[in-house]
Amino acid sequence: MPDPALPRALGRGRLLTPLSHAGTPDGRALRVSLLLIATAIMCLGDLAMTMTYITSVGMVESNPIARAVMEHNSPAFVVVWKLTTMGLGLGILYWTRRAAKAELATWLCFLVMAGLCIHWLDYSHSIGGLTNDYNALALTREAGWVDMSAD
Repeated sequence: MPDPALPRALGRGRLLTPLSHAGTPDGRALRVSLLLIATAIMCLGDLAMTMTYITSVGMVESNPIARAVMEHNSPAFVVVWKLTTMGLGLGILYWTRRAAKAELATWLCFLVMAGLCIHWLDYSHSIGGLTNDYNALALTREAGWVDMSAD
């Protein structure tokens, strides 16, 4: 269901609204909604990268909760867990989108996910030069190592 504030925030077919509108609950709701969309896209990218690595060559997972989920050795469980937690968190922020605290929390989530995307970009670029180190981690089963690849 579309956000009822969206037509009011956009004006009569205008994509830009006056700056005076930015501090209103409708302006905040629009900002939070756009940030949540961007955050959701980054979350899905994180999920795609995680699934790519854990189902192919393996990776070190620093998040102990995610690592515990991955210990079930079920890619489907990881996807369901990620989508459920993502939906719950983003849903709560959307539901409270007109509150200043919700906007602050949304900005925090957005920045954390942007930082994680930068980390994934760096990880993807550097992994090719770490083949020997990566193999050693996989063989020793370093703490935090997860691998769901079919051996």
